[in-house]
Amino acid sequence: MENLFAWITELNKTDHTGFAILTVVTMSGLGLVLGSTIELFFRILGIKTNKIDIHH
Repeated sequence: MENLFAWITELNKTDHTGFAILTVVTMSGLGLVLGSTIELFFRILGIKTNKIDIHH
């Protein structure tokens, strides 16, 4: 794990574009995992999230 952190630190120091791409990919992946986990949790609880009717 230390090698990973060292690589990320070195990437930040040497290649800002690569670090930015890594950050965007990481945040997108975390969002995907979080959203999927919440969808699964709602499905287990029986909460329907596919259609919300708005009545005016």
